[in-house]
Amino acid sequence: MILAPAVLALALAVIGSDSLLSADAMLVELRKGGYTILWRHTATDQSNRDAPGYPNTERYQQRNLSDQGVTDAKTVGLVFKNAGVPIGEVLASPMFRTRETAQYAFGRVTVAPELIALMPTPEQRRLLTTQPPAGTNRVLVTHHFVLERNAPGIKPGDLTEGEAVVVRAVGDQLETIGVFKMADWRRLVGQAGGAGASTGAAGHGAYQESATPAPITHVPLVMPPLLASKPNAVVAEYLEAFNTGEASVMRRFFERSTIPSPDRTLDQRLEIYSRLLRELGTLAIVSAEATATDQITIVTQGSLGKPATFTIRLESSSPNRIVSISVQVGGP
Repeated sequence: MILAPAVLALALAVIGSDSLLSADAMLVELRKGGYTILWRHTATDQSNRDAPGYPNTERYQQRNLSDQGVTDAKTVGLVFKNAGVPIGEVLASPMFRTRETAQYAFGRVTVAPELIALMPTPEQRRLLTTQPPAGTNRVLVTHHFVLERNAPGIKPGDLTEGEAVVVRAVGDQLETIGVFKMADWRRLVGQAGGAGASTGAAGHGAYQESATPAPITHVPLVMPPLLASKPNAVVAEYLEAFNTGEASVMRRFFERSTIPSPDRTLDQRLEIYSRLLRELGTLAIVSAEATATDQITIVTQGSLGKPATFTIRLESSSPNRIVSISVQVGGP
């Protein structure tokens, strides 16, 4: 069934570029709440392309965040935190790059399939024009075509990865308030005394469940080829979740990608993670080797100076979850 474009099109309010607020003025407005931030996911590894059938594909079949993208997402989270901007609902398309952009910035995300719809739908319209609860702002992490189609005045090519447009719902229309460019994010985080935030801890202090009281220095996590293909990709996901420094992210990973153990509860696993994070900091991969059938051994260097060896045993068949994780801190 083909619906007429007039039925599906979102009514948009046109606003001239000379009426847009500056990035600094938008932060002042955002402290009041009532706005929606349409954010294009941060920088990705352009050497990899999305396989047919997305978003219902595995991580290794998608274009994912680069190390710069991880840094940029954390920077944006710190800009909002430092500016005292109240963030309520955080939604993202089902793609890994959008979900992880939200997680690195705010420590949480709810998946919204409407945010990857190639054609406008009534569901997408309702999502975009939903008013945030009083005193809060909504963040929708999505893709360039959603922003270009729905934010008045935004044309193809106007927003690169990591950039955002702030809109306000007026009935069933959207009004564009202003645009955050990458140069704005980096300038604003530096002005707030967070120049180190480009390599700093993730998250929005009001909303994250922190696994450690001290900031964690981010170490670029370069994945070796061994971890790029299924079923080993789950090991890469574990290390990436570890490096967020967020217990809430690790909880979701354990729930989704590990086999429950009768000998260790989820809370006990999270306590072990918290202790490792405090002792090691974030991880850089020194080497990765398949040391047995369905077993990967990762030698890492922690940002706090200690090496550690992770021996990870995997499920032998799909969905290839993690069966166990053993960690030796220090040298052999």
